[in-house]
Amino acid sequence: MDERRAERKQIKKKFRGLGISLLFQEALVWVVVIAYGIVLVVQSMLSHFGASASDVDKHISTVLEQSGWPMILAVLIAFIPMLIYRNKAFFNNDLRKKNRRITVKAFVLGFVFVLGLNMVLSPVMVPVEWLLNLFGYTAKPSESILEGSTTWSMFLYTCAVGPIFEEFLYRGVVLRSLEKFGGVFAISISALLFGMMHGNIIQLPMAVGVGLIFGYLARRYSIWLTILIHVANNSISELFSALPSNLLTALLYYGLFVLLLLVMSLFIYKKRALWLNWVQAWRSHLPERRIWLYFFTSIPMILLLVSNIVVTLLGLEKL
Repeated sequence: MDERRAERKQIKKKFRGLGISLLFQEALVWVVVIAYGIVLVVQSMLSHFGASASDVDKHISTVLEQSGWPMILAVLIAFIPMLIYRNKAFFNNDLRKKNRRITVKAFVLGFVFVLGLNMVLSPVMVPVEWLLNLFGYTAKPSESILEGSTTWSMFLYTCAVGPIFEEFLYRGVVLRSLEKFGGVFAISISALLFGMMHGNIIQLPMAVGVGLIFGYLARRYSIWLTILIHVANNSISELFSALPSNLLTALLYYGLFVLLLLVMSLFIYKKRALWLNWVQAWRSHLPERRIWLYFFTSIPMILLLVSNIVVTLLGLEKL
């Protein structure tokens, strides 16, 4: 009994340390963005002296929505708590650990499954939106986050800085911190936290699904493969957003969707025996229920998940 109690204390301490670091990380993101907004307010008041409050507010909102600099600064500064938490392990383990050499085939297949899963899960929002409408709410305003970049700074954040630091955080710090509790646990929790971090109901299912693929690839190969695929996925999304909304674009999109679906289906069929073995191995490596219980009863983790849920709910609007 004393050994179990000591083990529980050690595991909870590990989850608590990670949870506190993630809370500080998310808090710093908001602090930096708010501070950037305050600077914009002062700058706008000085440069638009005599303008109405609505004009100044419109100018600030436009800059915050279109400029990528607030988020670039935010993710850079907010990563400091994670570096403090992992210390040398981030550079010696999280970034350097690899099991297999990255190949073109691994990159192509990983990219196909990530992009394909994004396309497959996109229609999930149709029934979700219908259900929200029944209660008088809509998630339509959140769709603006999926629109393409209108400035070079936002493009830089979306296609480079954002995906790189998201991988550093979730497939680096989080995944590697939790690996000692088993690969299934580490991949599942890192994917859940990755999905919840997005803070909007539209991206949540896609981000969790993609997070599972990224977690598997990071453990099988290395974090550098997931960074490459993440950057490529975001870049393709930006490309489609930049295309004009016409019949040709629709045909290109759905043609790519069918092609990806066929490739994924063919690969799964050809490797069906391998998939069955993998599922059985996955089930046999499930961590004990107490590990999940320790995680979801950790106060910092509860606060982190609740804050993510609140942000997600705030993204809904009344009809």
